[in-house]
Amino acid sequence: MLDVQNLSKSIDKKPFFSELTFQVAAGESLILLGRNGAGKTLLLNILATLVEPTSGTVSIAGTDAFSNLKQVRPHIGYVPVAFEGYPELSVFDYLKFFANAYKLEKQERTAAIDAVIELMDIQHLRDNKIGVLSTGERQRLLFAKTFLHEPDLWLLDEPLTPLDPRGQIEMIELFGELQAMGKTLVIATNRLEDVLKLCGIGSETLSKTNLIGILNAGRFAVLRTINQLQQEIKEKDNTENLKPNWLAELYLEVTKS
Repeated sequence: MLDVQNLSKSIDKKPFFSELTFQVAAGESLILLGRNGAGKTLLLNILATLVEPTSGTVSIAGTDAFSNLKQVRPHIGYVPVAFEGYPELSVFDYLKFFANAYKLEKQERTAAIDAVIELMDIQHLRDNKIGVLSTGERQRLLFAKTFLHEPDLWLLDEPLTPLDPRGQIEMIELFGELQAMGKTLVIATNRLEDVLKLCGIGSETLSKTNLIGILNAGRFAVLRTINQLQQEIKEKDNTENLKPNWLAELYLEVTKS
């Protein structure tokens, strides 16, 4: 579904990435981990076709993204970390605006809006203005908006951070359902504890074949599935049981420089 080859990006002659290459298949996820300034959000913006790379290619559903923007953008759903704008619009009117922008058939718009409102459990907010919503409520609205056009590639920047514990549990299960539907997810996070949740530890729906990509100094210091990483550490330590803080130790080791 997503195929990135030799991706590089420099801004004002400062390199952020150097020849990143990776693929994420339909129904799988890539969890991006890295320190502040590592370029996680920049990478999501490139994958969303909002920022053009300095070199390299991004292919989505078999199509070169930057040569065919109109063709690939309907496949992309981007949920940023911050909600901006539209404070005077109601939740319903905001979703109606995007249903029009996504060119949903007129007779289908209200039904589609009602469906995503119910899916994200924001029925009680239908007539509320965006300006009075809490951070978590705005996050749910962003997801509802993204569901309207049913994208194949979901790009998610810190999706769990604004949510309360119940909301996080529900969202993680939702990600598993998206994968079961064959959707591809790329999720950026700063939080080690979120990585394990997002990779299926303790979840009945998420796949443990999900990739972890640790960005450091413009490259992937690690790019493995959660199962591969756990197996490699067990073999290295000659043990059957992982330390509770195994991911933290790995992160510190590969991001020394």
